[in-house]
Amino acid sequence: MTHPASGTRTYLAIWVWLAGLMLLSVVLAQLAISKTAIVLIVLGLSTIKALLVALYYMHLKIDRRLLTFIALVPFIIVLFALGVLCSSRFVRL
Repeated sequence: MTHPASGTRTYLAIWVWLAGLMLLSVVLAQLAISKTAIVLIVLGLSTIKALLVALYYMHLKIDRRLLTFIALVPFIIVLFALGVLCSSRFVRL
């Protein structure tokens, strides 16, 4: 028995999106824009890729909500750590 989201076409479509987002990240590194903008855009694209992997390849889209919560907790901790790291640039003690 297969899950509704486990079809070959779905996996192929997600793979194409992941490859496209990765290619976009590589192309961005070659553009003549600020390094800060490149880093922020690549972090955003990486977040989208991580969500696609979690939702489809890890089947969190169809699993119980508790498992989704458990998977999101490390993501929230990383966001909090990034906020602390970035705030130290603006606040001098």
